[in-house]
Order: sequence, then C-alpha cells, then structure tokens
Amino acid sequence: MEQWEKKLEESRELHNKEIADIRAIMADNVKGMARFREESEREIAELWKLQKENEKGFAELRAQQKENKKGFAELREQQKEIAERQKEIAELQKKTDEQMKKTDEKLDRLAKNVGGINDNIGYHAEQYFQNIFDEKLSFGGQKYDYMRPNLKYGRKGVSAEFDIVLVNGTSVAIIEAKNRIHPKFIEELATEKVSQFRRYFPEYKNYKLYLGAAGFSFDGSVIEEAKKRGIGIILQVGDAIEIDDNDLKDY
Repeated sequence: MEQWEKKLEESRELHNKEIADIRAIMADNVKGMARFREESEREIAELWKLQKENEKGFAELRAQQKENKKGFAELREQQKEIAERQKEIAELQKKTDEQMKKTDEKLDRLAKNVGGINDNIGYHAEQYFQNIFDEKLSFGGQKYDYMRPNLKYGRKGVSAEFDIVLVNGTSVAIIEAKNRIHPKFIEELATEKVSQFRRYFPEYKNYKLYLGAAGFSFDGSVIEEAKKRGIGIILQVGDAIEIDDNDLKDY
C-alpha cells in the first residue's frame, strides 16, 4: 500500500511538473504573440504609409500622363502644320528654281556684255596710269630712269604680266592698275605678283622691290589693307591723281 501511494505521489509530482512546464511554454508563447502583434502592427502601419505615398505618386503620374497626352496632341498639330508648310515651301522652291534658271540665263548674257565693257575699262585704266608714270618716273620719294609697260614673261606654258614697272640702278617699283581695286587684289599683289617677278626676272634679284596699286575707285578696306602691307595707293581724283606712297615696304 505504501508503495502504491509512493508511486501515486511521484506521478502527481510529475504531472504537476509537466503542467508547470506547459504553463511556462504558454507564457512564452503569449509574450511571443504580443511581440509578433506589435511588430505586425508596426509593419502594417509602414505599409499603409507606403501605400499612401504610392497613391500620391500614382496621382502625380496620372496628371503627368494627362499633360503628356495634351503635349502629344499639340505636337501632332504642329507636325501637321510643318508638313503643310514644307509642301508650300517645296512648291515655292520649284517656282524659285524656275525663276532662277531664267535669271541665270539673263545674267550669263549680261555677263558677256559686261565682260567686254570691263576689259575695255581695265585697258583704259592701264593706259591712263602708264601715261602718268611714264612722265612722272617717280614713286615713294625715288626717281626712276625708265618705265617698262606691260612687262611680260612667257615660257614653257607659264606666263606673267606686270602693268607698270619703274626701274633705276637699285630699285624696282611694280604698279598694278585696275578700274576698281578689291582687297583680294592687294593680297595677290603682295604675294603672287612678288613671287612671279622675283622668279621670272632674276636680273633684278639684288634690287629693292616696292609695290603700288592704281585705280579709279577702291573698296573701303583696300586702303587700310594696302597700308598694312606697305603698298602705295594711286587714286584718280578729277583730272589728277593722289599718291599715298609713304612707308613703302621693301619686298
């Protein structure tokens, strides 16, 4: 009997221990559930906040899409207007090309006539200034012994001509004459003409070389360019000529 009571007591103690363990586990589970609920509520709150932000972003996106649709509609209208304008321009260009063709034909005929006139005027300019310097025989403060008009060189398919060449024992002056003097003429005189003279007339290789540009009229920038390059200017004024031959450069 005592043995049975002993076993019953041991069984009761074991049962009580198991109940205590179960209660401890349940208490831990309750704490875990509380933490889980707290974390879940915090995550849900963050998700709600994110959802609100997304809704705001979606609203802005929808507004932007609406603006884009409006912009695309305006762009299509502009493209339509541009296409119509390009069509008008193409038609106008066609008419312009036809008119330009007719104008070019007229200009070609006019150029042939004017070319002949310019040749005559250019020849007159050469004759006029050659007569002046043939009598004057001075340029840049120097006296010259003689003038060589239309000095030419022509050999092996190479040719060059100089309108007025004044010569003395130590110096040569080259004066080119035109009806109207342009800036490009000054540049060619200071480069191409000088190079040709030095190459084709070696008998003057030890002579000082001075340059002059003679004309009935000058472009506005010509005089400044000539002075910068040390080239003299000879201009007809009425029945006389004016000569600016100060500070000539020796080429």
